[in-house]
Order: sequence, then C-alpha cells, then structure tokens
Amino acid sequence: MFIFFRSLLSAVVAFLTIALPSDTKLPERKCAPEFNGTFIQSWMSSTWDAERWADEVEVMQKDGIKYLILQDIANMDTAGAWTVYYDSTIDDFAAASKPCDVVEAALEAVKGTDIQIFVGLTMFDAFWTTGTLDGKYTEVCNVTAKMLEDIYNIYYSEYKDNFYGWYFTMELNNILNCQLGMTRAVKGLNAVLNKATQVDEGLPVMMSPFTSEYLAFGKITALSQWVKLFTQGAWRDGDIIAPQDAVGAAWIKEDDLVKIWQMYSVAISYAEADLKLWANCENFTLAIADGIGAGWLLRPASENIVSVPATLDRFTKQMNIASRYCENIITFSHTHYYSENEVSSAFIETYRDYVANGYVLESESPVMGDFAKAQGEEGVELSWAQAEDNIGISHYRIEKNGEFLWRAETYDGYHRVSYTDENGTTDDVYTIVAYDAAGNASETVVAK
Repeated sequence: MFIFFRSLLSAVVAFLTIALPSDTKLPERKCAPEFNGTFIQSWMSSTWDAERWADEVEVMQKDGIKYLILQDIANMDTAGAWTVYYDSTIDDFAAASKPCDVVEAALEAVKGTDIQIFVGLTMFDAFWTTGTLDGKYTEVCNVTAKMLEDIYNIYYSEYKDNFYGWYFTMELNNILNCQLGMTRAVKGLNAVLNKATQVDEGLPVMMSPFTSEYLAFGKITALSQWVKLFTQGAWRDGDIIAPQDAVGAAWIKEDDLVKIWQMYSVAISYAEADLKLWANCENFTLAIADGIGAGWLLRPASENIVSVPATLDRFTKQMNIASRYCENIITFSHTHYYSENEVSSAFIETYRDYVANGYVLESESPVMGDFAKAQGEEGVELSWAQAEDNIGISHYRIEKNGEFLWRAETYDGYHRVSYTDENGTTDDVYTIVAYDAAGNASETVVAK
C-alpha cells in the first residue's frame, strides 16, 4: 500500500513538472558539459586485434574517456540462437556462436590505464518488438544472472583494477511493449541485481533507459513507471541510472530536454537506494525514413539517409542541459561516431576545441565553393567545389525550388561533390549550403 501511494504521489509531482512551464534559468551545473564515457558494441570490436584496440584506447585517453561500456556480450536472435563474445562456461551458451572474446580483449587493452570498464550483459532481438510483454524477457534475464556470475569468476580477479561494474543492456522504456509489462520488467531486472549483489555488491550496475514521445501513453505515465522501476528494483547504493536523452534516435524532441531531465530527477528521488543519475547524451542522428504517422505517432523522418555524427551545436546543447541535472555524462558513442579511427576527424577536433576553450563552441562559418548544374543523360547533374573550413565540414544540404532535395554527408572523411536529380530540369533553382562540424552554415550558393 505504501508503494502504491508513493507511486501515486510521484505521478502527481510528475504531472506538475510536465504541466508547469519550465524555468527559463537552468539550475547550476552538477558536472562539466563534456563526456567521459563511451559505449561500444561487441560486433564492432569483434574484428579488432591487440594493435587496433591499442589505437582506440590511445584515442579514448586523448579525449578524456574514463569509462568504457561494453554494450552487449551476448545476443539472442529471433530464432533463439545465441552469439556470445566471451569464453563462456554456462550450459545456456553451449551451442552459441563465439566469434571472439571481447571482454578479455577490452580488459587487456585498458590494463595500466585509468579507463574503467562496465561489462555489458545480454540482449535479444525480439526485445524491440515484444519488449517485456512475454516470457522471453524473463528467460533472458535469468540467463543474464548466470552469465554475470560466469564472467565475474573468469575475469575479475585478473582484471579487478579496470573491471568497474556491469551494464544491464536491455533498454527499458515507456513504449507500450515495455510500459505494459513493467511489473515483469522489474522482476527480471531484480534477478540480475540480486545476482550482482550476491557475486560482489561493490560493483555497480548501470542501466540506460529512455523515454519516448511516440508509441507511448505520454510522459506522466512514463514517469510513474520510472518511479516503479526505481522504487521496486533491488537497487544498491551506487548503482547508476544513465538515461539516453534519445534526441539522436528522435524519440524525444530537442526542445523537450529540460522537462525530460526534470522528470528523471523527480523519479529517481523516490528510490530508497542512493542511485546516481548520469546522462547518456546521444552524439549521432539516426537515419529515419518518412512514412504514415511520422512526427505524431511515429518518429519524424530525418534528412540524412545514413546514421551520422551529430553536429556539435546540438550535442553541446544536450550536454549543457544534462549537466544541470546529472552527476556525470557519457555518450553513445565516441567510439562509433567521434573516434578519428572511424569517422572524419572534423567532429572530434571540434569537440576538443570546445573543451579547450572553456565549453565555448567555435563559430567560424565555412566558405562554400562554386555550384553548377548541367543537363545530363539521367537528369540534372549538380556539382560543387569542396567547401573550406577552419576545422572541417559535416555535410552539404541542397534545396530545389526552396524545398529540401539532398544531404551529402562527409562523416567518413569523403567529400561527395556531385548529385544527379533525375526529376529535375535546368530551369529549376538549386541552392547549396555547407555545414561544418560545429553546425555553422556557409552562405547559400545558387547553382549556375
């Protein structure tokens, strides 16, 4: 009964948080508006040898990374087959595919550094459709508990200086397939938390949930569910809730970030354990196709057709807001979207400049070159000279007769400088703008 009234009170507080206007003045910072942790997915690092790991660790240290989160060490596909990225001994993984040992590779790579590793646990592909609504979630959580103990027994004693904690990989959220199964979500989570306490209560567990404005009942219901998760979970002092701000994945609108962090702050305050509130600020922009319901029922379409690094104007805004409510900031993902080993160095160089200059983002606009159009066999051929910038270009944006036409990315370091409009004529008016990694825009150039 106490828990019921506590949840009801939290829902009222959450309602007031949502209904009342946000203060125009943000609270004082709780942490610096920069990240010191990154996620990495096992499939990405599964082909790395020791030299490649060493290169990445060197870049992490250069960019101030203190925490490396291995996102998932075991994954079950929709057919029920496991892929496992460590030298497991439990029966559940006897028939699993085992490409390599990511756990040992990562721990060995950071040995002797100050980088601390959160070892990720399990994920299953059906989670994105069934969420916590059926027994598959419970089954996977029970396997997760056994896997946690298995990993601890194999690696902890040798790598305890860098083996920092655990990452509960399943991304609980307020979308209906999780929201309607929150009781099951808590029970499965508790199987893992209780095992973590039994194995070594000094190793914290991190979770990175997210809130959605789409396919959900809304923020008020979401926050009452977060309170349920934080009050009924078997959390320990020092465990970490690091919500995804969900801007890069477009589950949340950028303008709603203040309310989102206010709500997480309210929800976590009801936990009996001393939970730490961190932020997982997303430094990417997903590629999301247009479709029926986009922008009101489903996530809005993006202009980019591949997932790309976010320009720093948006990312630094996310971190600035999160720093007012959270004790620390991590990101998904320096390794995937900012590392100079993976993408154009323009993004990380702009970030380094931002940190070095006291969290002030550079404002020098790029200079766009000539832009030409010509009739070709397959349509109007557009071509342009590569833009110049003091640090580097993020992308080019082309409009046709005042409407968006195409976005050419340079995230991989390659500057595409041509595009064919199959439905155009030379009578159409084409314009182009170059954007640098800070989000600064060049002057608009009209094709001639």
